[in-house]
Amino acid sequence: MTLGIVLQVLFWISIAVILWAYVGYFLATWLMSRIYPKPVHKENWFPQVSLIITAYNEASRIGKKIGNSLDLEYPRDKLEIIVVSDASTDATESIVKTFADQGVKLLAIPVRHGKHYAQGRGIQAAVSDIVVLTDATTYLEKDALSKIIRSYADPTVGCVSGEDRVDSPDGDVVGEGAYVKYEMKLRSFENLAGSLVGASGCFFSVRKSLCSAWIDDMSSDFYIPIVARMNGLRAVVDHEAIGNYRVVSDHSKEFGRKVRTVVHGLEVLFRFRRIMNPFKYGGYAIQMISHKLCRWLVPFAMIIALVTNALLAAHCTFFQVILAVQVIMYLLALAAYIIPPLQKSGPFKIPLFFVLVNLSVLVAWYKYLTGYKYVVWDATKR
Repeated sequence: MTLGIVLQVLFWISIAVILWAYVGYFLATWLMSRIYPKPVHKENWFPQVSLIITAYNEASRIGKKIGNSLDLEYPRDKLEIIVVSDASTDATESIVKTFADQGVKLLAIPVRHGKHYAQGRGIQAAVSDIVVLTDATTYLEKDALSKIIRSYADPTVGCVSGEDRVDSPDGDVVGEGAYVKYEMKLRSFENLAGSLVGASGCFFSVRKSLCSAWIDDMSSDFYIPIVARMNGLRAVVDHEAIGNYRVVSDHSKEFGRKVRTVVHGLEVLFRFRRIMNPFKYGGYAIQMISHKLCRWLVPFAMIIALVTNALLAAHCTFFQVILAVQVIMYLLALAAYIIPPLQKSGPFKIPLFFVLVNLSVLVAWYKYLTGYKYVVWDATKR
């Protein structure tokens, strides 16, 4: 096999990985959701529910968040609200205590351990069989709780995710809004095709029975859907259960958040790597490989595609054209990064977002492989 053939094979494999991760899997899942739909049985019912809010130094927002929770259209005698403070050092806990006469409970952790540890302690303290986990930075629509609960009328459902709605006051300067819409649409296809590979980290729910082996330092919104599937249950989404949050317009903060998210994701994926066995978990294994593993291999595919393309372009017009397309995309991203006003234009902000996302994945791989741990961190200020 000549060097030219090897380069072409590597180039086309890398292109295939990129296209499958972002386009092929999307279309295949859409097709499966149409051919073999698995609808969820929903009923408007009101079982006992525990709403768990995790917070660290959220004095500026926790009052608004609790007020938002108390305004939810759900019978108050059926709703337990628990705020778990992860060793906050500001006035967060004092503010929460002012809502005690309205039934809001404070669980103060004396030593900081991180969000996932706090979630676990909240679940242990919860009296309900269904728990809803939400961040202090996410505000729910009035009917969000009643909507997210109705899918539990289906005994095959073990986890229900809410729908993310993005508030972008600065014109979506980092492209986050479009990406979230893409993810929400893909999640809707996965929902009908069988089961989600991940829930919304800022608003999701789970049967308490699935939380007996809680992992204190891993992303619950990723591993809980996996645990549900391993127990023969589904993780689904209710598109009418809406949680609102703001995107981050600061590149450095958003970049750091993405790195942290992917590091946690890699930890979960490889701890539960058996879920990627298609002989045991069938289509769900293919979903996990496609949506997560392939997505996180894209930055390596981008590098291979660029390098092999550059070497092949020396002797082929076709590869010269493809190389020009790649170079233009990277130049548009660079221009948008250097000149912020360009970030409000689609031809610039989309390449910038795509490049930054995959650069953050590359950094996350480095941190994961070198053993870096995100146990505690300051929440991204939205």
